[in-house]
Amino acid sequence: MGIFKQAKNKLSSYLFRKRSAFRIVFDDKKQEVKCVLGEIRRFCPSDPARNALNKKGEIDEKQVLINIGRRQVLSFIMAQINMPDERIEEIVREEMQYGK
Repeated sequence: MGIFKQAKNKLSSYLFRKRSAFRIVFDDKKQEVKCVLGEIRRFCPSDPARNALNKKGEIDEKQVLINIGRRQVLSFIMAQINMPDERIEEIVREEMQYGK
């Protein structure tokens, strides 16, 4: 087997293990996972300028960048577990409405 094929197989195996682990940890059939995903979603705003005003009422660029980073983390998790934005929004609504 060539070196490139070995590298490809190793990388594929690593990525599969990683995605599988994320899907086990973030299994949205578990109530605790729904609670955690809902909280992460609330903490990671889709609009980076939201809650980014300083005391003078101006947009705080540092907070905007922090919010962008938070959103990237949420997007990464969602991509790993293959969950669409609509599903996470549904989980957030459930959590807010029922506290389930």
